[in-house]
Amino acid sequence: METGECLGNVVSDGRLVRNAHGLQNAQFGIRKDGTMVFGYLSEEDVLDQENPFIQLVSGVVWLLRDGEVYVGQSQKAECDETQTTGTFEKFINVISARTAVGHNSQGQLVLVHVDGQTETRGLNLWEMADFLKQQGIINAINLDGGGSATLVLNGTLASYPSEHCSFDNMWRCPRSISTIMCIHEPTCEPPDCSGHGDCVQGECRCTGDFWSGPACDTLDCGPSNCSLHGTCTASGCLCDAGWVGSNCSEACASGFYGDACTQKCQCQNGGSCEPVHGACSCPAGYYGSSCEHACPMGWYGPNCQQLCAC
Repeated sequence: METGECLGNVVSDGRLVRNAHGLQNAQFGIRKDGTMVFGYLSEEDVLDQENPFIQLVSGVVWLLRDGEVYVGQSQKAECDETQTTGTFEKFINVISARTAVGHNSQGQLVLVHVDGQTETRGLNLWEMADFLKQQGIINAINLDGGGSATLVLNGTLASYPSEHCSFDNMWRCPRSISTIMCIHEPTCEPPDCSGHGDCVQGECRCTGDFWSGPACDTLDCGPSNCSLHGTCTASGCLCDAGWVGSNCSEACASGFYGDACTQKCQCQNGGSCEPVHGACSCPAGYYGSSCEHACPMGWYGPNCQQLCAC
């Protein structure tokens, strides 16, 4: 068509792009529950909201139905104005480049591309249907074909276009088209898994031992949560001053204090130090920041606060 508009029904990512209002042509779609649909659809089917179409595209000619060639029946049933090759009979019988979508007995989606050039090389739709049947395909529809037939793999043109380039007739270029069928791996959200994982088949696989969650954006150091004496980091628990251990559950050993318990206490005369800041707790009879002083004459007890009654 000269307008460049889409032909038939088109649903893309759940959005109805074009409604063919019941025009009968072979169609392929995927519903919300994952069911694949091949064949003819009424307008009510297309607009159904109980199990809506997430993806839907129209082709021309139902090639295989339940494992059997269905080209003859399609020729009688389908609207022949959807294609622009010429008569419907010519569209079916001319050899040309072809594209088709179908499924096998395991329910796997199958895309088939055949290089060609109209009236010169390629397959007609009877031959295409026979080929698909030989490959074990159960249901399949034809997707336009001819100059519109293009195959791109991993971003690289993998087919030989049949049309000459507009800028130089010596070369061949793919035709500009209004709809494509794109197959890609499921994406993750966010695509980079928050920078803490790898996206594999639509799921984030978190790297390291402590990143978790669907988006790999949650630090998890275990049920003890660093024993409430530290902070969970990408490297594990970062313990508060005075605490050590993989879960920050161990207080500093006697005689040590501070970050990672690396500082040595300065307490004398049997005094013990507080594990965070190293403040000394003096035994009875001594006082001072390092318990370096004995009680003066007439005083005794903890911190020498009690007056002798002798």
